[in-house]
Amino acid sequence: MKTKPIQLQFYTKPDCPLCDEAKSVLQSICAKASFIVVEEIDITKNLGLFTKYKLMIPVLELDGHPLFVHRVVYWKLIWQLRWQWFRRHFTGKRDL
Repeated sequence: MKTKPIQLQFYTKPDCPLCDEAKSVLQSICAKASFIVVEEIDITKNLGLFTKYKLMIPVLELDGHPLFVHRVVYWKLIWQLRWQWFRRHFTGKRDL
């Protein structure tokens, strides 16, 4: 049984040091885990997203639920992604 990849939404903007740091963590994790897909969303290209996230970025979400705001912590994210993979692989549940 093959499960769908875990799709994360990464809200960011240009010239953001915290975003660059978070992006580095995500790239490191994605290089090791083929079951993760990250959609990078530039909030400056959408007024609604900019209004919602301008003071919170970077924001990492899974299925509309925030996993991290401001800082992405490598080991905490690894734990959360493994838990989500386990739930989807063995129980078929997609919700947090």
